[in-house]
Amino acid sequence: MRVKYTESIEYKAFNCLKSIRSSVVLRKDFNNLGSYRQVSRVLNKLIAKKKLVKIGAGIYAKTYLSKYSNIPLVKNGIDSTLREALKRLGIVYEPGSAEKEYNEGKTTQVPMRNIVRLKNRCRRRIGYRNSELIFEKNINAK
Repeated sequence: MRVKYTESIEYKAFNCLKSIRSSVVLRKDFNNLGSYRQVSRVLNKLIAKKKLVKIGAGIYAKTYLSKYSNIPLVKNGIDSTLREALKRLGIVYEPGSAEKEYNEGKTTQVPMRNIVRLKNRCRRRIGYRNSELIFEKNINAK
């Protein structure tokens, strides 16, 4: 017996992906669709179709294709997406000291790297391609 595409897990996952307003998608958003292996296969298919990219363990970001190089780029920019991933995981953070000083007008040096100071524990690597979220002073919690 063949399953209609509209009844498949892939179709349901794609619709679920559309309904998520955030640019960050967690694996647990798809847990109600099927078993762990089925969800893994669907996520890998979405990555192969360049609808998602993996930015961490169980963390994915929505993408769009670059019109110049056919490379998937993260929607809403990589820096804001990485910080959004921390929010979706429930990790409390604040901007790094360099960004804080720049925002307060104490310096004109523009911070170039995405550095945050964590308020609670996080033992993950969150990043995509050359951009990675850096924890200030390599400390993972205060």
